[in-house]
Amino acid sequence: MTSWPPRYKSAALAMKSIVQQCDEGNLHDRVKFVLVLSEDECCATYARKDACELMDKMDALGVEVIIDKGNIRSHKKLIPTLEKYPDNPILVVDDDIQQEKCWLRTFISDSDKHPYEIIYGNATSRVKVTDGQIIEDRGVVAHIMSKPGQQSIDLKPANGAAGTLYPIHTFTDASFFDRELFMRLSPTSDETWQWAFAVMAGRQYRCLSAHNIPNTLGADQQHALYSINRYKYNEIHNAIAEEFPLYKEKLIERLATIKN
Repeated sequence: MTSWPPRYKSAALAMKSIVQQCDEGNLHDRVKFVLVLSEDECCATYARKDACELMDKMDALGVEVIIDKGNIRSHKKLIPTLEKYPDNPILVVDDDIQQEKCWLRTFISDSDKHPYEIIYGNATSRVKVTDGQIIEDRGVVAHIMSKPGQQSIDLKPANGAAGTLYPIHTFTDASFFDRELFMRLSPTSDETWQWAFAVMAGRQYRCLSAHNIPNTLGADQQHALYSINRYKYNEIHNAIAEEFPLYKEKLIERLATIKN
C-alpha cells in the first residue's frame, strides 16, 4: 500500500482492516505488511505531524514503513517494495478501500491454486488495438467487466481497488524499474505500466474467485488518479508502445487468442 497526505487517515483504516483479516484468519506466516511513503511528501512541513501519526499507527499494527526518496506518485505502491523484496509475490492495494471479509484468505488460496498467474480483484476496462492505436475502453463508468474466478485476456485490472497480486518475478526487465522512464511515459498510471510489462512478458490474468467488491472509506478524492487519467489512458498506452514496440506486438498476439 502507499498513501499521500490527504489520505493518511484513510490509509490507517484501510491497513488496519487488512491486518484484522490476517489476525482472524491466522495468516501471519503467509503475509507481511508494507506501507510506502514519499520522502518529499511525509517530510513536508504541512504533512509531517500526520505522517508521524500514521507511522506510529503502522508500527502498532506491525506494518513495515518504507520511506522512498523523491516522489514517484502511485508507482511507489509497488516499485520500492519490489526492489526490497524481489523474490516475493506482492499484493498491491489502495489506501481508501475496506476489503470484504475473507478477501485476504481468498487471494492466498487463489494464488496457491494458480501460482504463475496475476490475480486481480476486478477490472473496469478492456484494452484493444484499433487502426494501429491502443485504446482503453472503459465502457460505463465503474462498470465491472471481470468475472470472479475466470481468466481474462484483454481486461486491465483496476489495480488497487480490490487488489492485484503479482507472482514472484513477474517483472524482470530492468526497464520496468527505470524511474525516469516510467515517470516520463506513465507518470500517473502505475497500473498501465504494470499491465504493459506483464503483456510483454506473456503473463496470464485471472479474476479473484470471490470478495471482489470493496467498500470505500470516504477518503479525499481530490486529484484522484481516475479523474486525472480517464482522458490520458490511450496516450499513456501508446507512449509506452512507442518506446517499446514489443508491447503492441504482444498485445495484438494476445487479443488474437480471444474466442468470439
